[in-house]
Amino acid sequence: MYIEDRQKYNEFIYVCDNDMNLKTALLDMMKFSVRGSIGIKNGEGRLTVNGEERPKNGQLKKGDIIKIIFEDESSDYKTQYKDIKILYEDEDLLIVDKPAFMVVHPTKSHLEDTLLNYIQGIFESKNIKSKVRFVSRLDRDTSGIITVAKNSFSHYALSQGFVSDKIKKYYTAVVKNPMKDEKGTIKLKIAKTDDDMRRIISQNGQEAVTHYQVLKNEKNFSIVRLLLETGRTHQIRVHLSAIGNNIIGDELYGEKSELISRQALHCSRLELVSPRSMKEIVVESKLPDDINVLIEELK
Repeated sequence: MYIEDRQKYNEFIYVCDNDMNLKTALLDMMKFSVRGSIGIKNGEGRLTVNGEERPKNGQLKKGDIIKIIFEDESSDYKTQYKDIKILYEDEDLLIVDKPAFMVVHPTKSHLEDTLLNYIQGIFESKNIKSKVRFVSRLDRDTSGIITVAKNSFSHYALSQGFVSDKIKKYYTAVVKNPMKDEKGTIKLKIAKTDDDMRRIISQNGQEAVTHYQVLKNEKNFSIVRLLLETGRTHQIRVHLSAIGNNIIGDELYGEKSELISRQALHCSRLELVSPRSMKEIVVESKLPDDINVLIEELK
């Protein structure tokens, strides 16, 4: 088992529960990916057993302590500083509350003032010498919860590995028109368009599933809670528009609003399991002021 109080973002310390070989320990017990375990055995990171270099025959005994220390990582992106609200943190994860109008990852035309630049600033202030790895992303104008992995182990585990199926992301949206049903599921395939900007409903697209529940139904709008089963680009926005309940303020899939300067969409709740501790985590983010003001104006 992992020794709870001795873990760091770049240090993995594990005590063997039984006799086993090194491969079993890395893959089955410590939960490294095949690629990660091969890298460790090939010298990516320093591996010791009971403070000494790993045994040549790869055999471990009950009570042996495995320690893996990974080298520092650097980034090609500029480090910047901004007050970003941290919702949760442990040795593997940093979960933050992204404000609206902030780009998540740098692009050729937008290299600075992104969430990545600011997360690097947080990392530097905490002496975390690791690349920023986003487990999830949000559109520029969508606010709310974003998960950052502090190392390649947790990024793999949460994005495609052994705890990826335990993630539940809930969104809150304010949509045009009352919803017909109090709850339901939208199953409509989504495809790219030629300009690669918009997405459309198409039988030739990728499977996309969105579950929803109405929190409040009014004559001219609804507040809806949504749970993604798949994670297609613009999935919520495309699905809601397709059933006649486009998100208020969404100019790409609906129309501009005089009451809010972006789409009224917020990632409001996250449920997941931290990959090393296997601790169940629930994180929530309150609706931002502009969405609350919109709701009051619509009443």
